Formats: sequence, C-alpha cells, structure tokens
Amino acid sequence: MKAVFNMFAFLRLMTFVSLAGLLLACEQSTDVEKNANLTQQVTNNPEGVQNHLLYMEGPSGDFKLHYASSDRTLTPRDTLVFIHDTGEDSSSFRRYFQADNVKQKYRLIALDRPGWGKSTYAGDFPSRLEMQSDMLAPVIQNIWERNGKQKILLAGQGYGGALASLLAAEHPNFVRGVVLINATLTKQQTQAAWYASALKWLPNFFFSQSWQHAQLEQVDLASSLHQAKAQFAELTQPIGWLQTVEAESAHPGAYMRLAKDLFQQADIHLTLIEKADNKGQQQYPEQVMRSVQAINIHSRL
Repeated sequence: MKAVFNMFAFLRLMTFVSLAGLLLACEQSTDVEKNANLTQQVTNNPEGVQNHLLYMEGPSGDFKLHYASSDRTLTPRDTLVFIHDTGEDSSSFRRYFQADNVKQKYRLIALDRPGWGKSTYAGDFPSRLEMQSDMLAPVIQNIWERNGKQKILLAGQGYGGALASLLAAEHPNFVRGVVLINATLTKQQTQAAWYASALKWLPNFFFSQSWQHAQLEQVDLASSLHQAKAQFAELTQPIGWLQTVEAESAHPGAYMRLAKDLFQQADIHLTLIEKADNKGQQQYPEQVMRSVQAINIHSRL
C-alpha cells in the first residue's frame, strides 16, 4: 500500500511539473515568435549580420560559442555586446540590428550563452555564473582583439546582467562599461520553482532542454550571486542600470542604496521606468540606448 501511495504521489508531482512547464512555454510563445520573425528578417539581409563560431576545448570535451555581429569589418569602433536572459538567446536583441541609427553609432554584437541558441557545452550544463563567465571570457577577448584591442561595452538583461557584471569585474582590460537591463542581482529575484531542484534527478525526456536549463540556472543563481559579491564590489567601470518598477514602488533612493551596496567602487547611473513588461530591452529600446550612450561617454572620461 505504501508503494502504491508513493507512486501516486510521484505521478501527481510529475503532472504538476509538466503543467507548470506547459504554462511557462505558453507565456514565452509570443516573445519567441516575435524574436523568430526579427531574426529571419535580419538573417535574410546579407548586410545585416555576420555569425561567428568559436570552437573551444574544455576539461569535459569540445564545445562551440556563437555570436552575431552587425559589422563585417575589423575597424576599431564603439562596440556593444548584448548578453541575454534565462530562457532566451541572441535573437532577443535582433531588433537593434534593424535600427540603422544604432548601427551607425555602434558595432552591435549579440552572443549566445553556453547551452542557448547556437552555443553548446560539454558535460553537465554550466548553470552557475562563474562557469559561464569562464567559458565566455575567450569570446569577450576575441571581440576585443577584433576591435583593435579597444575596450568594449556590455549590456545584459536579467541573468545576462549578472553575468555581464561578473565578466566586467574579472576582465577590466576588455570592458570599459556595463548596462544592466532589469538585471537579476539579488536573492529576492532568484525564486526558482519549488520543484526545480528535482530536475537534476529526473529523466531528461520529461521536459524540453531549454526549460530544464532555465530552471537549473534559477536554482543555482542565488549561491552564484553570493559567490560573486566580492567581485561585484571590486568593479570599477561605470554602470547604467535600467529597472522597471511598479509606480507605487518607484523609490530611486532604495534602488541606489542597493546598487551602491553591490557595486561599491563603480559610478552608477540609475533609471527607473514605470513597469509595463519586465522585458526591458524589448519594450524600452530608446531608454536602453540612452543609457548605453551615457555610459559610452562616461567610460571615456
């Protein structure tokens, strides 16, 4: 009887988790469709994007890392590298590749983090920030070298904001400024689903790979942020922080105190935007680019 009860409980858990995954997929379907359409438009334009694949060797085997660039030349110029959020890939920034006025000012680069988009990994999925930072460091160096060894700007959304901060702190010789777009930087922002930790022990065929990766990143993010706190405190490059907030909670002082607690040595430019959608870069590209321009200027002073 006990075995039957345990099996029934397990089946209930699997049903609940599967339904949760289905709901999450439905929520993301609109953004995925929009990004796919934008990606197709840019890719169909032979002058719109150049794809780069770096073939890497790691302790667990070979893997490849992908990034797309708006500029085919090697002319040194202001270069902006986008790093995407959990559950997305480089296509979430492709709308910027369609803006001629933006491409005239910046070389735009959108990379795929390990395990997302066209980037792969070897062994277990690298769900921790420090793992992804180590894997992406050669990409950042490659972009810097192709830019005539002139420092670049990083812009990260959500999880990508935390990763951009860590990369900037660890590689100040390559990065001169950071823009954070609704960055996930505190324990309160890393509330993974209660069942997410069980994914490490469940068969892979239960869920899509991207859904598993997203949950595993959320599970490990709180401890990753705690480990990265010392590096964040040493970051000296200027930071532009865009944060969407509810109108009643738009208190710049509280957010600035949080920012100064995390980035103790950096000059911070904070912009609060009344919340319409937490996908800041998709809904507010003008504000994003204004912040990029401010950091671009400030980082040269």
